[in-house]
Amino acid sequence: MNVKSPTSSTVKTDQKIRDFYQGVTRRNRIMRIIFLIILLLFGVGLVGSIVDNHTFAEKKADYNAQLQTLNTQREDILAGKIQPPQKSFDAVLKDNMAKLGDYPSQANNYQVAIKETNATITINKNNIFVSDNAKIMDAATKKKIYNLNKQLAASTEGAQLEVVTVKELPGGEDIESYANKIFNQLGIGDKTQNNGVLYLIALDDREFRLEVGYGLEGLIPDATADDIINNDDVVDLFKDKNYSKGINQVVGEVFDLMNTKTALIDSQIAQVKSKKSNLNLLYWGLRIFFVVMILVAIVTIISLSRGIRYLKGIYQNYQTTSQRLSQMFTDEKSAQQTLKQTELYCVMLSGLFVAATASSVKRAVIQGRLLKQPNAKKLGLGRVLIGDTLYGNYGQVLTHSYLASSYNASNHNSSGGSGGSWGSFGGGSSGGGGASGGW
Repeated sequence: MNVKSPTSSTVKTDQKIRDFYQGVTRRNRIMRIIFLIILLLFGVGLVGSIVDNHTFAEKKADYNAQLQTLNTQREDILAGKIQPPQKSFDAVLKDNMAKLGDYPSQANNYQVAIKETNATITINKNNIFVSDNAKIMDAATKKKIYNLNKQLAASTEGAQLEVVTVKELPGGEDIESYANKIFNQLGIGDKTQNNGVLYLIALDDREFRLEVGYGLEGLIPDATADDIINNDDVVDLFKDKNYSKGINQVVGEVFDLMNTKTALIDSQIAQVKSKKSNLNLLYWGLRIFFVVMILVAIVTIISLSRGIRYLKGIYQNYQTTSQRLSQMFTDEKSAQQTLKQTELYCVMLSGLFVAATASSVKRAVIQGRLLKQPNAKKLGLGRVLIGDTLYGNYGQVLTHSYLASSYNASNHNSSGGSGGSWGSFGGGSSGGGGASGGW
């Protein structure tokens, strides 16, 4: 047998394969160091959060003490032992009106165009709580609504009750959508508390809607709102065109729910409960986060170790083949073919960046073998196209007719045709809850 030394071409191929292996090994080593650091950092963080348990306990005890004090005050108010705390009307509403005193005798009207509709409503600057565009409310009812809002301003955190009447609903709008748009555009109630209520009446459409802000949904749930506006007496009053009396009954019941004796105390209790809940969420959420990150780091380190160990076995087999070729081979072509039959060459051909898991290395071998085929083309998600046959990342045949299949991106388009479409909603939000009705 004729013995020859390796040629430069074979040596270059051999060196390229070895360099690839060293590159993957180096990147795996870096990744393991990174996740070891992550493991250390989050481990220290977890220990620190456990050690700092005393601070959490102190804050929790402080919130519990505040809640106990506030609940005692609430019980004393309900029992008549103390008067509920009051806030001046001017102080509460100073951001959105200079002064609101006695009911004004003169109107100061201006027009508001409701966005996304072709309609406008009239707002009286001297009584922003009534917009009687349908002309169905008497002066006494308007004054009552004004005075009810004065009481809300003095005993709540900016709660507001608005009544709007319109001759008819604008084109393309139902009572619920139009109420929602008016509510949000006017900004009824406090910005942070979201404690506004809108009572909208569409005369010619014979419909009404009670729109409730987010902050009052617990106090006025949909079922309660429905009971109030669709009460038999209210509906009969509207049928008899006694609109002011019907409106009076509705706003009176709504006001009683909004203006409790303990409104301010209830608000303070809710705020303290929220802070306590956030404290618990932060405390336990942080611990869970630390634990999850520690587990992720451990699992990743183990996977990286197994992946590089599997690749190392492939490399050892390659070294055996390379050494045999360096000792004896007959020609250049045969040597090149032998190197390209190795699993390590297939892994290199796949373009493996990191040996994340043993499975990823196995898939790289399969993909590399496919890529050795004539006219093979590498696609995304580890897929390989050979001719018109598409293979998956485990070497399975996905389709024998790629060009005409749904795997071909060029077959996906949104122009023409009358079929369905792909997509998702944009995640928009509506206003608060409420109820609709009619007469």
